[in-house]
Amino acid sequence: MTQNQISIHVKSVMKPETEPAETIEFRTTGTYQEKNDKTYLTYHEEHEMGQVKTVVKMSEKEIFVMRSGAIQMKQRFLIGETTVTHYTMPFGTLQLDVHTHGIDLDVNKGLLHITYDMLTGEDQKHLHTLSISYKEDLRS
Repeated sequence: MTQNQISIHVKSVMKPETEPAETIEFRTTGTYQEKNDKTYLTYHEEHEMGQVKTVVKMSEKEIFVMRSGAIQMKQRFLIGETTVTHYTMPFGTLQLDVHTHGIDLDVNKGLLHITYDMLTGEDQKHLHTLSISYKEDLRS
């Protein structure tokens, strides 16, 4: 189980139904590992509430995004299905329904693209796209 150092580019676009889109984009480094027919990406990001460790577990049929640190979250993506996510921050926990429209994964090219709706408890729906690209970090 070798962990390879990688460069990662993350872009997340959130589009509320009645407001302009909001984009969060950053570059970081992390690790890549294959285990039991699944691919794992691990990286850290600075969030306004503190540091967050993110693990992305990818397989052909589903994607898990697990965050720990200043934010706690386990998000599961299955095409055409709605899953429940609990998003825990220092001031409380939100329950979010996530309906996955599409997953495009190409581990050979280092590309992941997920399109999904996120519904909050107030019946607000936001269309999200999450794109992650990664490649071997030749600086390490």
